Parts: sequence; structure tokens; C-alpha cells
Amino acid sequence: MPKHVPNTAALLKRKAQNTSKLTPLRQWCFYASLTIALLSGCQEQPKPSPTATPTATATPTATTTTKDKAPAGILERVKARGKLICGVNGKLSGFSYVDDKGVWSGLDVDYCRAIAAAVLGDAKAVEFKPLLAKDRFTSVQSGDVDVLMRNTTRTLTRDVTDNISFAPTTFFDGQGVMLRIGAKPTSSSPNPSSPSPSSTSPSPTASPSASPSPTSTPESRPDKDSKSDKQTPKNSEEFAIALKELADKKICVETGINATNLESTFKEANIAIESIILPDLDGVLNAYAKGDCDAISSEKSQLAAWRSKLPRPADHKILDLSLSREPLSPVIIGNDDRWRDVVTWVIYATFYAEELGINMDNYTVFKDTKNLEVSRFLGTSDSLGIELGLAPDWTTQILKHVGNYSDIYNRNLAPLDIPRGLNRTWKQGGLLYSMPFR
Repeated sequence: MPKHVPNTAALLKRKAQNTSKLTPLRQWCFYASLTIALLSGCQEQPKPSPTATPTATATPTATTTTKDKAPAGILERVKARGKLICGVNGKLSGFSYVDDKGVWSGLDVDYCRAIAAAVLGDAKAVEFKPLLAKDRFTSVQSGDVDVLMRNTTRTLTRDVTDNISFAPTTFFDGQGVMLRIGAKPTSSSPNPSSPSPSSTSPSPTASPSASPSPTSTPESRPDKDSKSDKQTPKNSEEFAIALKELADKKICVETGINATNLESTFKEANIAIESIILPDLDGVLNAYAKGDCDAISSEKSQLAAWRSKLPRPADHKILDLSLSREPLSPVIIGNDDRWRDVVTWVIYATFYAEELGINMDNYTVFKDTKNLEVSRFLGTSDSLGIELGLAPDWTTQILKHVGNYSDIYNRNLAPLDIPRGLNRTWKQGGLLYSMPFR
């Protein structure tokens, strides 16, 4: 073979040996480079950490804030705030009405004050917030008001509305009839019928409670309530007898459910009337004010508010009849059981106090009573208020500042000549019934 072949073979052999020696070195370099890269990658993380750290810290803070707010329900917020925010109508005499001097009055207003008295020990610690009907439920759901006391009927569809709950009924309203018992108006008589009581404040000077006429004064006394209670129809036969007072009368009524209730009631009782159905309440009120009809039919609360604006309220009688069921009840948010309990038992306290014969004039007489039922209720023997998160004397505060249900009714609705009817205690044949205080 040529001489250069062995040399080439030797060269290839040496090259292979050198290559085998270099391989571990390259692997080491590769692993070393990889390790350095990994270490560098690990060291890259701290660079964005200053920016990331506040974000990581902010999240738990927000979570903590949410957790802190969750246990603090409306009761705690009212105590911390030092006042109760109460949603009301503001334009309905007898229930919630503010006069030209900014003085609030009415059954709903007094219940707002009763809650403030029980929770804060101060019935004046209330901010009244007038609400339109379309805004009342959203105001409760959003927390704009702590409780809604605004002539609101409790119904099935409202009861199942998300985050809405009802407290016990404070006034059992219903479609009624107001009959003219005085002289018919002449063409020169003023027309006070427009606008409707549901949309405009009644004149403060026309309110019987502010300046009662001589003929209406006796009707506002408590003994009037007793007489009305005795005349309340207790069965269908007595109801039919009471309806006969309207036989052959012209009755103005708004089209819709009110007209249907009116006609079906008298048809069932086999009593003839002439119903004058008009498109809206303003038309109904105008027709009645002009003397086109002898009576008018609408909710009793509206009838009373509108009658209070008339020149001679005593010339118009609201009959103790109910053609529909309209249980007016306070509304609270649905996800706060503790607050619902407070509002519920404040209302029951006004019912129960009347059952026990305790009112705002005589509550101090019962301070040292040996009657266990009374002492438990007043908190002198058992501290039931602690179960609600209230002071032991919370019921005493209600009686001191507002009174029992009879006090509230006689102060606000008796002057409007609204018979108590169903709004009597169960012992008197009414629907007011308190759960036991024990």
C-alpha cells in the first residue's frame, strides 16, 4: 500500500481519541450552561416581585374587608350610624305625612320611631326617606333604606321576590266605600278632588288631626272605636246587611280590579247599585266632588287621606266594609335574619302591650309588677332583648316614646274616622296577634 495510508489511519485514530476526550468536556459545558441559565431564570423572578407584591397583598385585604362586612348586618350598621333610615310615602295622611313645617306623622312614621326607640333608645333618631312606589323595593335591596314602611301590600309574588322579606302586617287595609252623609255639593262648592291623595300631599290645615271640625271631634275619641268595633260585620249575613246601606246608590269606582271587586260583591249580596266606572282615580274623585255619585270606592287608606282634604270631612262616612284584602306590611332585606327578627318583634311588642293593657300613659305603673308575664315583657325579670341584640328595656323604650298599637292607631287613624275593624286585637275579634314573649 502507499506509504501515506498508514499515516492517514493513524491520523484518524488520533482524531477519534481526541473526539472521545472532548465529549465529556462539551457535555459538562452544556450542563454548566443549562445550570447557569436555570439559575439566571430563578433570579429573574424577584425582578417583577415589587410590582406583584402589592397585587398579592391587595387581594387578601379585599377579601378581609368583605369578611368584615358580612357579619355586620343592618342592626350593627344602625347602631354605628346612630340613626334609622326609614323609607316612607310622605304624602298619605294617617300613615306617613310631612307638613309644611317638616313635622312627620302617621302610623308608618310611628313604627319607624318604635324601631329607633328599641334599637337606639331614641325615637327621634330617624331619617325619613320619601319613596315612589316604583323605587321602594330596589331601595330595600340596595340598602338605601334600613326598612320600608310605605303602605305596601304583602302578596305572593312580592314575597318570593329576591332578597325581599316582610314583617308582620301593621294595618289590614282593603277596598272600601265612602258614602256621602251630608248635603250634596252645589256648583259653587270648591272642588278639592284634584289631584289624587296618592300623588299629592293633603293640605295640612285640612287634616282633622290638625284642626278638627266640631262635628268630627267626637268621632276621633277612643269610645268611637268601641262603637265601630261592635258594628263590624262578623259573618256573611251581617256583611250583606251592612251593604244594604248602599242599595240603589250611585258608586264611582276606578276601572280595573276595584270595579270588579265592587260589582261582584254587590252581585253576590243580591243588592242593586249603579256603578259609575271611570278610567282613573282623578276622574273618580272629580265625579264624587261634583255630586255625580253618592259614594266612592277605593282603598280605605286612600279614602281617608282624600277625605281629610274636604271642607267638611264629617259629611263623608267610610263604611266598615272590606271588598278586598290589602295587608300593609313593612319590608326588609331578605338576607338579614337578625334584622328581620328585630323589626318583627318590635311590631309584636306594640300588639302584646295592648293585650296586657300597658300603654304609654301607664307603663311606669307596671315597673314593680309581680306578674311574671308582664315583668318578662318589660325586661325586669328576663332579658329577652339580649336575644335580639337589644337592651333589656327595649319594650319600655317603645312604650315610653311611641306607645302600644292602640296609642298609635288613636293618634293617627282615629282622627281620620277609620274604624279599627280587622285591626283590633284577636281578643276583640280582630287579626292582631302577637307571638309569645318567652
